Amino acid sequence: MVLSTCCIVGLLVFGASLEAVLIGGVLAVIVAPLYAVFLLWLDPLEHEPPWLLLIALLWGAGVGTLVGGFSTLALDVIARGLFGASEAISDAASTVIFAPVTEELAKGAFLLFLFAFARHEFDDVVDGIVYGGLVGLGFAVVEDFSYYLMTLAEEGLAATGVLFVIRGLLTGFGHPFYTALTGLGCGLARSTRSVSLRALAPIGGLAAAMFFHALWNGLAVATAATENVVLGLVVLVGYPFGILLPGALTLTIVAVVAARRRRRDVRRYLEEAVREGLAQSDDLDTLTRPWRRRGRQFRVLMTSGWRAFWLRRRLDIALVDWAYRRWHQARGDRLPRYLAAFESEALEMRIRRWRTELDRLQTARVS
Repeated sequence: MVLSTCCIVGLLVFGASLEAVLIGGVLAVIVAPLYAVFLLWLDPLEHEPPWLLLIALLWGAGVGTLVGGFSTLALDVIARGLFGASEAISDAASTVIFAPVTEELAKGAFLLFLFAFARHEFDDVVDGIVYGGLVGLGFAVVEDFSYYLMTLAEEGLAATGVLFVIRGLLTGFGHPFYTALTGLGCGLARSTRSVSLRALAPIGGLAAAMFFHALWNGLAVATAATENVVLGLVVLVGYPFGILLPGALTLTIVAVVAARRRRRDVRRYLEEAVREGLAQSDDLDTLTRPWRRRGRQFRVLMTSGWRAFWLRRRLDIALVDWAYRRWHQARGDRLPRYLAAFESEALEMRIRRWRTELDRLQTARVS
């Protein structure tokens, strides 16, 4: 979908040849699945809706690039008109100051969308990192695509290959990292009881995203302005391995620690579900271990058919969601009325209905 969208945009907006569009599109998306798998791997416990993950990706590719791009252009025009800045100074200001601010605000706005319309799917820092990272990934794909098209037209295939190594391989995790920092801040605000942290964490995450974004853009501008080969090599080695790689490792550690803590919380509330007859005793270990959960679902598929598999899968997702909601409720958090269908009481009704149907199907298959 993203590749076809890039191709259409390239043909209509840039007026590029079909060959250039295909080359640029492939280069823009070829590494993206690896980053997406990494981000999704950080959240093994909770099932995130595929449609919401897709919206996150498309928000970055569409809203993020358009709003960020036009806002940066508007600020550039204003700066030239008000301050009489030269073209060189205004271009540098747009790249180093305006773009990091407007683009990170445009991308980070998706987290506000989650708070408003899908708060039941946004529980903690892990969700913030995953959704924020996917927004940044969608943005990176479209931005890289535009750069590849321009470079193909102006400098040829060899220069585009060099650009791919820089943007796709060495710094390809840049935009996912930046927006994941915003998501990390929003996730802290979502899961903490501290009023001050709820207010400051999103601002801190957004500020960190803008800083690292501006740092990379500033280093790139300085390298291009000085045409210093040594500085260029230092930047190309130092930023990916000194900033992005440690940043990715830090996000991984934060996500793993948070996921382990949530696993203990989910198990504790699942024990409550077992006592209430909502869950079975084997759910305690199965639902907190993704591979066991998938293995049980596969066995149900093989022994009881597709309908039973669907019910088993929905049950597993709903039970984990129920445990998360009970955790939030214990901390005084209730969903707004328009999300009442995702509150623990509504989930409990669906769980009992699905379990009754699943038991009936499996009993009928055995007999």
